[in-house]
Amino acid sequence: MSDVGKNEVRQIDGHYRTGKHDLRRDFFEICFKHCNYYRRASGYFSSTALLSWLAGISRLAEAEGKLEIDLIVSHELSAEDAKALRSCHDPVERQQLLSLAADKVVDMIIALREQSSNLEARVSLFAWLVAQEHLRIQFAFPDHMDDVGIFHEKIGVFEFPWGDKVAFTGSANETGSGHTRNYESIDVYRSWISGDDDRVETKVLQFNEAWKGDAEGLEVVPMSEEALKRVKVVARSPHKKKGASAVAPTEDASDMWAHQDKAIEKFLASKRGILEMATGTGKTRTALNILAKLINAGEIEGAIISTDGTDLLHQWCEELESWVLTLPFTYAVYRHFGSYHDLGRFVLAPRGTILVVSRAALPTVMKRLDVEKRKKLAIVHDEVHGLGMPGIREGLKDQHATFSHVLGLSATPERAYDQDGNDFIEQEIGKPIFRFPLEAAIAKGILCEFDYVPLEYELTENDRQRLKQVYSRQAARKNSGNPMSQEELWIEISKVYKTAEMKPHIFSDYLKGKSSALQRSIVFVETKEYGEKILNIIHPHTSVYRTYYAEDDADHLNEFSRGEIECLITCHRISQGIDIRSLRTVFLLSSARAKLETVQRIGRCLRTDPNEPDKRALVVDFVRAQDEDTDKMNADTERQEWLEKVSSTRRGDEVVY
Repeated sequence: MSDVGKNEVRQIDGHYRTGKHDLRRDFFEICFKHCNYYRRASGYFSSTALLSWLAGISRLAEAEGKLEIDLIVSHELSAEDAKALRSCHDPVERQQLLSLAADKVVDMIIALREQSSNLEARVSLFAWLVAQEHLRIQFAFPDHMDDVGIFHEKIGVFEFPWGDKVAFTGSANETGSGHTRNYESIDVYRSWISGDDDRVETKVLQFNEAWKGDAEGLEVVPMSEEALKRVKVVARSPHKKKGASAVAPTEDASDMWAHQDKAIEKFLASKRGILEMATGTGKTRTALNILAKLINAGEIEGAIISTDGTDLLHQWCEELESWVLTLPFTYAVYRHFGSYHDLGRFVLAPRGTILVVSRAALPTVMKRLDVEKRKKLAIVHDEVHGLGMPGIREGLKDQHATFSHVLGLSATPERAYDQDGNDFIEQEIGKPIFRFPLEAAIAKGILCEFDYVPLEYELTENDRQRLKQVYSRQAARKNSGNPMSQEELWIEISKVYKTAEMKPHIFSDYLKGKSSALQRSIVFVETKEYGEKILNIIHPHTSVYRTYYAEDDADHLNEFSRGEIECLITCHRISQGIDIRSLRTVFLLSSARAKLETVQRIGRCLRTDPNEPDKRALVVDFVRAQDEDTDKMNADTERQEWLEKVSSTRRGDEVVY
């Protein structure tokens, strides 16, 4: 028995509240550090729970695996699952549906391995705990489905080797946000305190009742044998290091990521500027290494991360919640986007915090954040080209000068047809100070080689009439005193090309005899309506496809990531930020004149896959035929020439960058 541990545990309080306490540091980490058994019924479970457990999990090597965890969790049912359960009246079938729903949670956790090496390591460790039965999980579902919700019981019990028990109840969910970000509070009962001991035993009884499935109004489902087998596949002992890299020579593996060190060196010397790095070459990791160096050197006390898109914002939060645990000081990750509203807490006391904020909300941050506080903060703009949008420039003008460090990240930071936007980005952030293009990434083996197939199309007479209508609208706007900008004109013209009538027919012809190209593929279309035409073409070749247009389709992206569906039809939403390494083929039925969108889209399939070391990607492009009456290349033929050059790059080539 450790007297030090016992004394530390017996110092914990009877109540904790966000703002006054750091729940993770002041309570959870202390209990995890010394306990040998943890029972938890959590109202909601997310992948960030893995982060909350790290303080306890990391000591397994020393504790010889003596820490055991029983966990009852809930996950919000998808609309499809809830509908199926509402219409099911057969007890056996209902149990099967609940088991499938529970297994989806497990598969979602396993699928996180696809997103980054950082998540891969955590998921492997999580899987090892399950495989070794150090972590036992059951899934809770309310047995009423008329108004589908989630299991809201929130009980936790820690047991310690010397016999003490600590029970708690309250609002903290078993997630990273429940421990650090959200406004939460918990009541704590300690077995060595008279009057608390009865309450501790009550919580133990309540948990055990739920665990055995005896709690009224609750159905509890264990992990299925099939799901357990899938977990064991990715399990890796914390006592063993991961196997060798697919890149054989150690020096080559080291050299592969040398560009990140160069980028970090360039930025630290200049303190502001843009890192222009191809998709998949580690922009996020580079930015985090920069922040770590600045924090460790005492140059900054916090940071702001800003970008567009809920998927990308959430991905940043996942990375940050793991990364902050490596820092020498306790850092909290705040969110201000979607349903999260942590701005007030951040501007009040930004020291020791990282704020992840949507670009649209950034002007509000600037208005409320004291200029003096900015002097010890860094600001990072991911996909920095978005900063030049006319709608937010006014609210951000001259707002970056007082930040300690200003960093922009993008695969291609230049905004097409928008010199004002480019000038604004340069004024606020700086110029590109480091460049690492696609060719260099392929040559280094960071991205995989790919084949490029251009499919030529022509405009139909109806397409030409649509073009004439665009020019007619341009003339009418000019006559009314409200002329179209060059950007507006190009957008309207390009929409005609992107929805050209001949493309679906050419796509259909290409798939004859090449159905295999649809396996692990994304089809980019311009509009949902145009996508409907493509669905009819894909259906005869495979039924395992889904769309991804709006928030309602989020489950489809998860299914695709897990390999449950083969083909995803989508618009621009998946162009940036999503990392699905098993993706092989991209079909560009819609592609912009600017390189930015093309780089982002083909970058989705150029990620290397550890499960397929010899992966070779495929990019199928739709290219408008060159006009016979001019020697000038159109946007499609310019893109074709560029992609043909990039696709000729081979691993090991010498590329100057």
